[in-house]
Amino acid sequence: MRPHRGVLRVAAFAAAAFLLLARAASAAELPSEDEPVLLSADEVSYDRDLGVVTARGHVELSQGDRILLADTLTYNERTGTVSASGNVSLLEPTGDVAFAEYVELTSGLREGVIRDIRVLLADGSRIAANGGRRTGETTEFAKAVYSPCPLCEEDPTRAPLWQLKAVRVTHDQEAHKIEYRDAWLEIYGVPVAYTPYFSHPDPSVTRQTGLLVPEVSFSNSLGPAARIPYYFTLGPSADATFEPIVTTKQGIVLGGEYRRLFRTGEFDINGSITQADRQDEHQNEDEIEDDVIRGHVDAAARFDYDENWRLGADLERASDKTYRRLYDYGNERTLTSQAFAERLHERSYGIGRSLWFQGLRDEDDNDEFPVIWPEAIYHHVGEPWGIGNYLTFDAGVLNLTRTDGRDSRRVHSRAGWHLPYTSRYGYLVELGATLEADGYWVDEVDPDSPLVDPAEAKGGFTGRIFPQLSAELRYPFVQYNERFTQVVEPIVAVIVGPEDPNPDLIPNEDSQDFELDETNLFDPDRTTGIDRADGGQRIDYGLEWSAYGPRGGAVSAFIGQSYQFSPAEDFAPGSGIEDDLSDLVGRLDLTPIPELDLTYRFRLDSQDLAPHRNELQLRAGTPDLNLRLSYIFLDDETATQEFGDREEIYARLRGQITDNWSGAIFALRDLELDRFLSYGVGVTYENWCLAVGAELRREEFDDEEIDPDTKFLLRVTFKTLGGIGNL
Repeated sequence: MRPHRGVLRVAAFAAAAFLLLARAASAAELPSEDEPVLLSADEVSYDRDLGVVTARGHVELSQGDRILLADTLTYNERTGTVSASGNVSLLEPTGDVAFAEYVELTSGLREGVIRDIRVLLADGSRIAANGGRRTGETTEFAKAVYSPCPLCEEDPTRAPLWQLKAVRVTHDQEAHKIEYRDAWLEIYGVPVAYTPYFSHPDPSVTRQTGLLVPEVSFSNSLGPAARIPYYFTLGPSADATFEPIVTTKQGIVLGGEYRRLFRTGEFDINGSITQADRQDEHQNEDEIEDDVIRGHVDAAARFDYDENWRLGADLERASDKTYRRLYDYGNERTLTSQAFAERLHERSYGIGRSLWFQGLRDEDDNDEFPVIWPEAIYHHVGEPWGIGNYLTFDAGVLNLTRTDGRDSRRVHSRAGWHLPYTSRYGYLVELGATLEADGYWVDEVDPDSPLVDPAEAKGGFTGRIFPQLSAELRYPFVQYNERFTQVVEPIVAVIVGPEDPNPDLIPNEDSQDFELDETNLFDPDRTTGIDRADGGQRIDYGLEWSAYGPRGGAVSAFIGQSYQFSPAEDFAPGSGIEDDLSDLVGRLDLTPIPELDLTYRFRLDSQDLAPHRNELQLRAGTPDLNLRLSYIFLDDETATQEFGDREEIYARLRGQITDNWSGAIFALRDLELDRFLSYGVGVTYENWCLAVGAELRREEFDDEEIDPDTKFLLRVTFKTLGGIGNL
């Protein structure tokens, strides 16, 4: 007898509810009541006296993309009970498949029991339990096992790589939380860890409070250590992470991070604090201060006041110079804190800010570091008019003070006219004219400076008016052929301005790190800041060549030089422009195939072509086997206070050893001192259910309490569980 449509609809609801029971990690929704239901069976009967509908033999119930299979399916109209028995299986649209021997649902499908349940999830994970019971929005499984690891093809009865066993597992669908009671973690069937309680969110949850993946490490300075992060969700727009570090030699470090999103911005603060021993930077290196409070803080805030204004602040501080490197909180050598307000409107940009610095190098004296309070900068680019020319205007004020050393105040302005022009014959011309006016008030100029008369060492008022004219010509020649397309482009620029535009009393605060290279060769003002004006007359010239293959390969090269009609006395030796004829600068980019990418930059002496600077970056190989190589050479004249003279090479080789195993080996070597600065090896094992990473590193750096050290790091991640969960 054919049952009425309502009976089939109830059976379909039973199938959907069964999914919620069977799949502890499910976020599936019930099918719509308006969606048609199809029933297929060898036999369907209806007992009017008992009010029971029964389908027997190859029962198939489908609604949409869900399919329920069973030997027998019954519905009792009087008790409202739906049951399925015999080889019960349910295929979900997500690809999950649930199996059971018997399912019974009552109380409007909100309560029920399941016997001998097994679930194969779409990602390959498996769940099995002796039985289960559903009450309202809560499902309990008895003697349950969960594992995402695939079974052995040769012997499926063997225990998987790891599995989680529990006496009772509870899935709260309303809270989207899965809890385990009396749980064991087994590795290849051997119990290795026990917890009376354990929980993690179901896959419908993107984030939830719980323990993240810990890291275990070893170093000579800290001894064996463990970093144990615990994550807190604080509503839909905030979270926090408590991340203590437990060390055997220096006690416990309390660290953490707090993040918050607002409607118009965001805020992020992280830091740490500990009480540990420290080598006093002002004492003999063998003397140790006991139980010193040490720590650091990093904070950043960004807020959009409206579509034009943005406010922000950054705070970076450390208790001492070596703390961040010692506890692996960063390798920065200078920390910068700032507060700013910036405005972007059409073709103009302005910012007002204050900056504070903290030096972390051994030789840094933070009393001599400047405090900028405040600095205001404004840039404007006018609309093109006429034949395409446009005007620019820059302005700014600066107040710079020090606890010990020179103070200065600066007012800056620069107006410019620019005309880019492309002729119908193919050459490109850019003309420019600028006028700069700067005023300074300086106090406590360094009396040892060779540019300052000792009588003027106390400072005073000074300034400059600096006009400059520039013209640049480019004429690209293009050739097409069957094998490649090449472009040859000669470039010439003429810059004219007054010689010696920088009065001796003007301090050089923001233009100390200038070095000639291919990126600034044709800039009219090649300086990196405002305190130095690039005066005099010169001619810049260079040649660029590039070729492009039909399949995407490319190669390009550039070489250039500058001739100055008078020496650039305001720039330090080693800058590359201290003589009439500047050093040769150039670049080579080579990408013939996707598996090879090489960049080489150089600066050569104009007299004997001896290298002053060489840089090489190489990437070669495929994702399965690849090499990263970098080389840098700075001679004594090119060396800066930040880097010093150096010749170093860094190499890293990474390879996929097998489908699951990968490894990497790396080294940084000082070629000048003929010794390694750091080197190490890393190994990673990863499959469907587990990821294990280990790294062994040796560092030969020596800076105050940072001595040569050997470090070992181990990280274990159980897939689908994320971290360890909630204990």
